Amino acid sequence: MKKILYLALISSITLTTQAQNDIPEIGVEIGATNFGTMGGSVGGAIRAGFAEDHEEAMAYGIMLRYHHFWNKNNFTGMSGSGALFGGGAYLHYRFFEWFFIGAELEYVRNPFTVYQPGVTPKRWAMAGFLGAGVHKDFDWVKLNLGLQYDVIDAIRDDLKPSPFRNQYFIRLTNPAQPNAGGKYLPIIYRLTFFFPIGK
Repeated sequence: MKKILYLALISSITLTTQAQNDIPEIGVEIGATNFGTMGGSVGGAIRAGFAEDHEEAMAYGIMLRYHHFWNKNNFTGMSGSGALFGGGAYLHYRFFEWFFIGAELEYVRNPFTVYQPGVTPKRWAMAGFLGAGVHKDFDWVKLNLGLQYDVIDAIRDDLKPSPFRNQYFIRLTNPAQPNAGGKYLPIIYRLTFFFPIGK
């Protein structure tokens, strides 16, 4: 937790110094959310940053994240729940009045740990996303809807699962064995509403 607070403090000082001519904005993100009879998940992030006042603009800032999930198996009577939380930073490039590309780096408490004899599981993990999507400015609110690929999870050891793995939704399957399941790609979607302040 000390690392997150230190990162947030340094980031806010740096951003304040660089953003004297940029417009401050607050973002409310809705993460991958789902509900069902067997469980669900809900969460998101609060973002604070700055954006250039141009049609083609850089936007950057920091974020705080919380995501809660639960499951309930009516057949076995087993149930459970957990949460991930942490913080990070983002950098987006908005262009053509309709699109954005971006990178995000997060340090979050990982609820998914694999216990190995003699090895202390790491409770905190990094996630690094590259993504793109639709960005539209409606004056009083700016909309971001995009897909993000976790490049850190793509190279991560399978014994150290990503904290975002329950949000993946694209699965690769073998056409010869469609019922055998398959591996999920580390891709998530995010919907964020940015509200300019003092524009």
